[in-house]
Amino acid sequence: MNNYYIVPMTILSLIAKNKPGEGQKYAHLEQLFKTAIRDGVLLPGEKLPPLRTAAWEAKCSLGTMSRVYSSLERKGLVNARVGQGTFVQEAANIGADVILPNPLQSNYVPPLKNDTIIDLGLNAIANDWGEEIIRWALQRTSTKASSFNLMTYRDGFGDNQQKRALRVFLPETLQGISEDRMLINHGAQNGVYTALGRLASPGDTICQEPLSYPGVSAAISQLGLSSLTVETDAMGICPVSFEQHCKKGRVRILVTTATGHNPTCITTPIARRKEIGLIAQKYDVLIIEDDIYGFLYPDAPPPYAEIFPEQAIYLSGLAKRISPSLRIGFTVAPPHLTMLMAQGITAQTWMVSPILTNAAMEIAGRTEDLTSFTRQTTIAAGKRHDLTNRILAPYITNYASCQSHAWIELSETTSTSQLVRRAAKAGVHILDGSRFANNTTAGKHNIRLSIMTPDTIQQLERGLIKLSTVLSNPNESSCDFF
Repeated sequence: MNNYYIVPMTILSLIAKNKPGEGQKYAHLEQLFKTAIRDGVLLPGEKLPPLRTAAWEAKCSLGTMSRVYSSLERKGLVNARVGQGTFVQEAANIGADVILPNPLQSNYVPPLKNDTIIDLGLNAIANDWGEEIIRWALQRTSTKASSFNLMTYRDGFGDNQQKRALRVFLPETLQGISEDRMLINHGAQNGVYTALGRLASPGDTICQEPLSYPGVSAAISQLGLSSLTVETDAMGICPVSFEQHCKKGRVRILVTTATGHNPTCITTPIARRKEIGLIAQKYDVLIIEDDIYGFLYPDAPPPYAEIFPEQAIYLSGLAKRISPSLRIGFTVAPPHLTMLMAQGITAQTWMVSPILTNAAMEIAGRTEDLTSFTRQTTIAAGKRHDLTNRILAPYITNYASCQSHAWIELSETTSTSQLVRRAAKAGVHILDGSRFANNTTAGKHNIRLSIMTPDTIQQLERGLIKLSTVLSNPNESSCDFF
């Protein structure tokens, strides 16, 4: 008998023997599941019973059991996978694996012949210059930064000198904003979490695209907010679908990546952005725009925060532009909203690290180097996309509009999860499209490739050739090829 049947029977029998009393069902059931996970009754990777089954056994409402499962997920004890169910986290991933899977976790399939794995999963941008300039900036900070900057508490709002220096990292059309519209935070992910935490309340609904960066869903879940998805097309969010949700009074915030969308690669044109912004104005919906890849798109339409400055929040950071270790991000919003978010940063961490802020300011001063590096990165991205298109052309969608990753379309008869495992055996780490899904149907027949992650274009080419062989033989074992 496989685990699919063993696990529900184990936890269901435990529930049956420990039925909660009246008025204490939620807390009792949550503790029961937590104890089962702690004591090994529910083992890492095993599946929890369906909500309706568990609720029936506990003689509680579906809503109560849903609250229990949601609380367990917010605490990092379980992982809900769209269309698959809810699973106990691997022991090494309790509290982690909230956004993207760890390629080294216990169920990971090693590549053949001890080859080095070619990572096309984690969306990073390889560059030697980033490491060099961070080391230089930290050395400069250690000798040049004032005692006031290094030894004094500041609040979450930052100061005007820092903001003026760091505006160079904003799109050119936003670099003239006043300091009270700008906030320095701990990166774009922190910006998403802080904005949702301070600008939405329990009961508010967050509107998302059907496919999006998983960090947004992780933040929504941990904050106890609800979400719904809006329909999209080749130009991004569909105005009719968005307005239908707004008319029902269910939407407080719309979260979107309008430029170089992750994972679909769509860049929303200016006319569509204006349509969406006008609907948001009409129904008083805030737009949070994650523009972490925006620096790679110098010809992209202006962000929502420029077109609708009173209705939009712009988020970006240096994780892709310089290095993931430089946890500095930027928010542009109306002054009253930046103040609310600043209060959130103060409540969470008191302030952004002065050492990292000063290092970012040192880098900001090297404007010619920044311009040169951005140009070189954009050229490299173009070469990598040309290579990807040449090798994987039949499978790629929205190729022309993206600079940092590729979105692969599979046939409906191909098992995406099996394909990911077969690619891993061949020595290539890729991501199942369902990792980005916010409903039960999106991404089921897709994979996302992070083509800027490999250190060299030669390494990328080897990975793409291996993946092409796997894709062209969907019913064969990867072991037969390599």
